[in-house]
Amino acid sequence: MIVKKISKQASEMYLEGKSIETIASELDVCYRTARKAVWAEGVELRDSSTRLKGRTRPKKVASEDN
Repeated sequence: MIVKKISKQASEMYLEGKSIETIASELDVCYRTARKAVWAEGVELRDSSTRLKGRTRPKKVASEDN
């Protein structure tokens, strides 16, 4: 099974800070396979929503000129 073959390499890449998408691209596998490979090594997957916190645009405030 391909997941077993790439799991060690994929988990090392993930722990280095690479994204699942980047790992999938570099190992020439689909996103789902890369994610399973990382998970198979027991690596806790990062919460993807946390990287967006504080990075969204502030709400637009209506000006008093209108």
